[in-house]
Amino acid sequence: MAEFTVKELLTATGGTLHASLDEQYLITGATIDTRTLKPGDLYVPIRGEVFDGHRFIDQAIQLGSPLVLSEIETNAPHIRVDNCVLAYQNIAKLHRERFDIPVVCITGSVGKTTTKDMVRSVLSARFQVHATVGNLNNQTGVPTTVLQLNPSHEVSVMELGTNHFGEISAIARVTQPTICLFTNIGEAHIEFFGSREGIFRGKTEMLQYARPGASILVNGDDDYLRQIHGAIRFGLSPECEVRAENIVSDGLEHTSFTAHFFGQAMKVDLSVSGDYMVRNALAAIAAGSLLGMTQEELLQGLSLFHPASGRADIIHTPLYTLIDGTYNANPTSMEAALKLLSSAKKRRVCIFGDMLELGENAPSYHERIGKIASDLGIELMICVGTLAKYAAFGEHSVWYPDQDQLMKDLPGLLKEGDTVLVKASQGMHLVKTLNYLKSIQ
Repeated sequence: MAEFTVKELLTATGGTLHASLDEQYLITGATIDTRTLKPGDLYVPIRGEVFDGHRFIDQAIQLGSPLVLSEIETNAPHIRVDNCVLAYQNIAKLHRERFDIPVVCITGSVGKTTTKDMVRSVLSARFQVHATVGNLNNQTGVPTTVLQLNPSHEVSVMELGTNHFGEISAIARVTQPTICLFTNIGEAHIEFFGSREGIFRGKTEMLQYARPGASILVNGDDDYLRQIHGAIRFGLSPECEVRAENIVSDGLEHTSFTAHFFGQAMKVDLSVSGDYMVRNALAAIAAGSLLGMTQEELLQGLSLFHPASGRADIIHTPLYTLIDGTYNANPTSMEAALKLLSSAKKRRVCIFGDMLELGENAPSYHERIGKIASDLGIELMICVGTLAKYAAFGEHSVWYPDQDQLMKDLPGLLKEGDTVLVKASQGMHLVKTLNYLKSIQ
């Protein structure tokens, strides 16, 4: 439990107290959501695109909050601050600094959550692990995660996300990583960063807030990341310090390889497939090794891993094998998912929806995905959405403007035994199509 005296909150936030509370009064938690508020918690109202949390201050008091933060005048007991998001981050930073434990922070264009889950799985074979729940990786999600740290935790694994410059530095200042892990530099959110060079600069903002002596782990197969001085590289390239050899994939749900790391070699069996999963495993092996784990512990942790829903999760139905990629999509992750689909042993179908936040070059990115699918021999490419139509060309592809029209025809497009990848940006809501396929008997 993250406890703070009123004095500590005043020091952390730089705010002014408007309440008849003694400075030694103990606040027993902090939340930005009245639905999770417990009596004794500080309520922090956040201004969002839809709701202004200040509207719920009275409700927070009724639920037992003895004190709130506020950017506006209010009759509730409060600490007045200029910016509640910054104040919330500063409170979380104070809490983080109470813990002298390893903190692994993960960022990159693609695969942050899956890599985080793999690292957490491995480390849990030895340690009590604190980790980001889901993808709470933004300006308020990271502080929320940090505030869940408690004395039982021996290591923390956190995901840092961004789609604008300055965001990684803001949350890395809170987390203060001792291990900085970078997955890749792709085109996700390129609309806001302008180029891969811009994305690289945005992601590597994390380094300026790393603890002294921090280790840096990078995907050594990435042309930008392998340039980081002093980094330990993981990947498939021979020059990587942590690398995989003799990779053998058996369909969608098994991969074996030999991991070479820090003078050791180890045979690894994963219950997932794809080169990107091999890299994730190598990243986890590297992090675990830096924290002193044995080979037996590393293998035990890897055996516990299973992809989260929406992130290349394999689902078997009476008629189809589904690959659930509905959580999100960008050119890098889409290419990886198509390569995974191509390893299936029966007819391969991709239901592909729009990839968002790609800027003015979005049509060409979608066209490239269509060409990759064709080159991989995907038997049927079903494209849905205004941008996905650029991926539809040739006799092996069809296009639908929206998924409601698609679902009317879908049973006739598919055959029993098909392996079907369903993937698009989250805003396309293709989980609706996925759930429909799951329901067909």
